[in-house]
Amino acid sequence: MDQTSSNKLLSVSLFCFIVLTVTGIHAAAFEIQNNCIYTVWAAANPGGGKELHQHQSWHINLTDAGSIWARTNCNFSADGTGNCESGDCDGVLNCASDSSPPVTLAEYSLNVSKNLDLFNLSLMNGFNIPMEFKGTSSMCTQVIKCAGDINGLCPNELRHPGGCNNPCTLFKNDQFCCNVDRRSCGATAYSKFFKNLCPNVYTYPMDDPASTLACPTGTGYKVVFCP
Repeated sequence: MDQTSSNKLLSVSLFCFIVLTVTGIHAAAFEIQNNCIYTVWAAANPGGGKELHQHQSWHINLTDAGSIWARTNCNFSADGTGNCESGDCDGVLNCASDSSPPVTLAEYSLNVSKNLDLFNLSLMNGFNIPMEFKGTSSMCTQVIKCAGDINGLCPNELRHPGGCNNPCTLFKNDQFCCNVDRRSCGATAYSKFFKNLCPNVYTYPMDDPASTLACPTGTGYKVVFCP
C-alpha cells in the first residue's frame, strides 16, 4: 500500500471513530427467548425478525432505541413475505417498521443520560402475548413483567382475533390518546383494567413514571415471551 492510500485509510478510520463517538452509538446484547408452547415470530425495529419455536432464542446486538415484540399465527413464503394475525410489520419476516396493534411491546433507549439505559413494557398498542423484560448483567437485574390473563378478560369492545386492543389505537380520541392536553390526561376504566393485571407497564400516555426501569449502559438484556 502506498503512502497516499495509507493516509486515506487512516482518514476514513478516524472519521468513522469520530462519527460513532459524536453520535453516541452504543450497542447492547439482547437475548429474545420464546417460552410459549406455540411458535412465535420475534420482531425488532430496528433489528429484523426471526421464527422461534418453543424454547428457542434469538441473540442480537441493538443500538440507540427501538422496540421488540412477538408476532403470532404468521405465514411467510420462501421470500420472507406474508402476514401475521398480531404484530404484523408490513407483511415481511424481517421487520423494518413498527408493528400493527394489538401487540405487547418491549421498548428500550440506550445511554439516554448519565450512562443509563431506560426500558419498559408498553400496552399502548394493546396486548397479544405475556412478556418479561430484564437486565441480565451483574450490574443490573431489574425485571418488568406482564403475565396477566388480558386476552381472556379483555372487554368485548377491545377484543381482536390476535389479542386485546388499547382504546387509543381503537377509538383514536383524546380521552384515550391524550393528544390535546397531556398534563390533564388521566387514567380511564380501560387503562385501569390493563394496570390491574400488569401493574408495572405503560397503559396510557401519562402513566406512572415508575413504569420505566433504568440500568447502567453496558448491561445485557433478555426479553421472554410467555415467561
